[in-house]
Amino acid sequence: MGREGRSCSLRGCARAQTLTGVGYSEGFAPGRVVWICALWALVHSVLSSKQDKDLIRRIAGPRYCDGMYRFAFNAQSVVLPFWAARRFSRPPDRQLYRVRPPWSRLFQANQAASLGVLLSGVRVMGLSRCAGLTSLQNLLAGKDVRPAPEAPRGPPLGVDDEVVRIGAFRFTCHAGNLGALEFFLFLPRMTSNRAVLVVLVALFVVLGSMHEEYRLRAAYGDAYERYRRVVPFLTPRVSRW
Repeated sequence: MGREGRSCSLRGCARAQTLTGVGYSEGFAPGRVVWICALWALVHSVLSSKQDKDLIRRIAGPRYCDGMYRFAFNAQSVVLPFWAARRFSRPPDRQLYRVRPPWSRLFQANQAASLGVLLSGVRVMGLSRCAGLTSLQNLLAGKDVRPAPEAPRGPPLGVDDEVVRIGAFRFTCHAGNLGALEFFLFLPRMTSNRAVLVVLVALFVVLGSMHEEYRLRAAYGDAYERYRRVVPFLTPRVSRW
């Protein structure tokens, strides 16, 4: 009887653990996704503000601020999303749908095209300029360091003082934001946590693009207004494809 009792007890514990594991994997944690995204957006917004940059300039001096600020800002923009992705990968979560082959190949192709849009924007802006590598190299080499452009994430001005319309900037004013949004929209496997993430990414992309619009207008003036009359804000016009 003792052995049978212990056996039944062990089976009961195993059954309870199994049921607990099922319930845990079938749940999801939207609150965790929201607070992680809110924390990242807060850090990103604070570090990108003019007040924060002016404070760093007063503390570190103009040379070190101009030489290291853009590179450090982009470094945290890479590190924090990787940290957030690791947090998102932890359960609980619940699968909403999974696109199977061959249709999943179409989703993956769209993701590849989205990355192409993002990289096209980076190429037009210049990788060294966009990432802050040029300023950092000049600082380390003891050369003169020029202040970063007021709107480094937008299309640059050409030799004719007009906003350039090449690459992805022929179809959208915010190539980087559009590419990031489309990448998340075409995830072949969608879970509850990922769905919350996609909504937050879409909100951040729209608000971030509106903020960039303000900075681009302040930096380029009438040249950007003329550019906006031809190129759509975010979503490309079908006729242009």
